[in-house]
Amino acid sequence: MASVLVVEDNPEHQAVIAEVVRRLGHTATLAGDGREGLASAVAARPDLVVADVDMPHLDGIRMCRALREHPATATVPVVLITAYLPPGDTSLASAEADAVVPKPFSVRELSDTLRTCLESPPPRHDPAFTEALLRSLDAGVVACDLDGRLVVINQAVRDFFGDESLGVPARDWAETFGLRRHDGTPLPPDEVALYRALGGEELRHDGVIAHDRQNRRRWFAINARPVRDAGGNILGAVAAVHDVTAEHHQHQYERCKTEVLKALVHAPDADRAGTEVLRAISGELGWPYLRLWLVDPVTDRLRPAATHLAEGAPPIQLPQVLERGEGLAGTCWAGGEPIWVPDLRAPDLPVVVEAEHYRAAMAVPVRSADNVIGVLSFFTVEHQEPDPALTVLLSGIAGHIGGYLERRRAEELSHQLAASIGEYIALVGHELRTPLTSIGTYTDLIAEEDDKTTVGEVRELLGVIERNNARLRSLVERLLDLSALEAGHAQLTVGDVDLAAVITEALPDAPIRTDLPARLVIPGDRARLRQVAENLIGNAVKYSPDGSVVHVTLTSDDDAAVLTVSDSGIGIPSGERDRLFARLYRATNARHSGIPGAGLGLALSRAIVELHRGTITLSGNDGGGTVATVRLPRRSGTSGPARPGHRDETLGGNH
Repeated sequence: MASVLVVEDNPEHQAVIAEVVRRLGHTATLAGDGREGLASAVAARPDLVVADVDMPHLDGIRMCRALREHPATATVPVVLITAYLPPGDTSLASAEADAVVPKPFSVRELSDTLRTCLESPPPRHDPAFTEALLRSLDAGVVACDLDGRLVVINQAVRDFFGDESLGVPARDWAETFGLRRHDGTPLPPDEVALYRALGGEELRHDGVIAHDRQNRRRWFAINARPVRDAGGNILGAVAAVHDVTAEHHQHQYERCKTEVLKALVHAPDADRAGTEVLRAISGELGWPYLRLWLVDPVTDRLRPAATHLAEGAPPIQLPQVLERGEGLAGTCWAGGEPIWVPDLRAPDLPVVVEAEHYRAAMAVPVRSADNVIGVLSFFTVEHQEPDPALTVLLSGIAGHIGGYLERRRAEELSHQLAASIGEYIALVGHELRTPLTSIGTYTDLIAEEDDKTTVGEVRELLGVIERNNARLRSLVERLLDLSALEAGHAQLTVGDVDLAAVITEALPDAPIRTDLPARLVIPGDRARLRQVAENLIGNAVKYSPDGSVVHVTLTSDDDAAVLTVSDSGIGIPSGERDRLFARLYRATNARHSGIPGAGLGLALSRAIVELHRGTITLSGNDGGGTVATVRLPRRSGTSGPARPGHRDETLGGNH
């Protein structure tokens, strides 16, 4: 009988996994989050750990890494369960889990996986198999003897550093191949991971930068340790070299989006915005020369609006005016599509660019609606292959600059700039897979019951299925409603609405302190405005502690009615306020609070408010909690039939 540690913050899924473990004949120990699970595993080493990926305090990936780093749990098999990340995600691979089970899963699938991890003996391989395995590995593997001479170097390392790398001693790799730390500083010879492992150190995720044969930078994470005999004597050292360039770029692009967002939000005017955006892009991506060109509406030519030259970088003598189709920026303007020039020294370039000292260049159009109003151009001293993710990032930034220049609406840009279709799809998958997992697994449990089992004996299991089915149905209905509003397919029924009466009708049976006028009439759709009031007041009550009072006030001036809902609840975590109004996003503290929610209330409210030509904002309460503020126009004729609103492309949303 084996001991299995189950680490899962969803009580329903935790119960299912524990039941599967017991049906396999083993004992299950339960933990509600990653931090608790890690402590339990270190205190009493289990035979197997089954952990969810998305957990509070310490997620499953980081917990798995911590288990691998601790001597007492380094060899414990780990099964990760995820509804948020696909099984092939690089972060899952870096956790070194023994198996990954995607949600939704069936009882049989989970049983087979756990049985394999608990009962299958480790395979034995002959030397020929080991040699073939080393050749086929994507990760690099190098090993040296006690004198630092390389005795093993697999094909992945040779492909990058060349066949001659086998003759380079471990200590000489830094100088021979120009290795650098991840911060860009030179790597001293004594800090080479393999050399340090010879001294008895064990290293995990040691960061190194190296250049490939095309002089492109690659980021590596190295795990290294000494090789010891049965008596503990060091015989040599071995290192695994993982190419983490894609992961590095992903984080780099996220930081770039954040810095551009800050620049746009804090810029006092359009001129300053362009300068600060270029500085932010240069600082995060490392490109020394950037220029923002804008179309002069009088002359219909491109003129530079902002230029950034990094300190110590050579200048470029670019024209001050470009015709359509002239040079890199003019060609991008004419075609309306991004242009990459990976190597300015290569023959048959798509466009002639005179830029001495620079190796690669790129340009992306700046748009306002369907019109190209400018171009962002970039120059770097290194070879730069076209990168689809980077193209999407820069095209998005260029689009937001165009929107900023046309609308000067930094709040709307803060939502648009944080857009990530991949993350939105992941959130949809998470919200659908979680109830589907409960429905599927509890159905499996009922199906496996004896034929003599009565309905009463499985009523609790049926209740879980019914509850999750209702959750799915509500989620789909609200998503369809939101899509109809955003696409302009839903129509507002506009008339004179007493907003004070609507708010009064929306008040729940809970402690609410109101300050409402006797009557306040605005043009709008009564049912939709009540929906907004119910969402905001309901959120305030739901996320406030028992006994606290929610404050609802309604004021007005000549132009607008102002509804304010304030609470002293759990509030919004720092750094997540930019992501509050997009569908399906829930703040991290709310997602792990056990309070039900789909992350659609604020997205629906924002769509409705914008269709009324109003605004909705969230801010922190001085005493803790959240303040929601809605402004709606009072004048007749300022609201009307539903139309496509300003689409929310951020991944922020309800808590």
